[in-house]
Amino acid sequence: MALTEAQLKDAARGAYERSRAVRALAVAAPVAVLPLVSFLLGTSPASAALLGGALVTAVALGVWRGGAVALSNAAGLKAGLVPLLFAHGAKAFGHVCTPAGCTTLCVPACAAGGVLAGALVEWWARRSPRPHLTRALGAGVAVLTGGLGCACVGYAGLLALLVGLVLSMGAGRLVPAPERS
Repeated sequence: MALTEAQLKDAARGAYERSRAVRALAVAAPVAVLPLVSFLLGTSPASAALLGGALVTAVALGVWRGGAVALSNAAGLKAGLVPLLFAHGAKAFGHVCTPAGCTTLCVPACAAGGVLAGALVEWWARRSPRPHLTRALGAGVAVLTGGLGCACVGYAGLLALLVGLVLSMGAGRLVPAPERS
């Protein structure tokens, strides 16, 4: 039985979409290492599962969608590694004691990581053909990535990350964009 042209197009489209989905899952699979390592370094199982699941899903959907969405997610993933590493590094130091008293380093590390992540997302957004998309998706993926480490102190760490990221991106918007040649 011969297939019609419409059936051939449908079959080709289905095969194309399946191959894109398989590629998206293959690219997103290594990202699943981040929540696992974060869990092993002390992130609560619930936080690692929730944030990690959302992160892997966002990366897979971004790769499946392709184009500017994939590039925006990649920028956010790279930027989010900064607060992730800062938070886990701060946890390794535990706390700092000064004559005024002792304090943990997690919240300041998350805030500083958020500032740097926001600056990176803004930097990539300015070079992107779709800057608003890069800001939105990049910031979201950066928060999910960094949140895996910043969940060390609960909502305070996540809030510090988010505030640092938003303030940094906002300040970056005040600086004039470079001239494009």
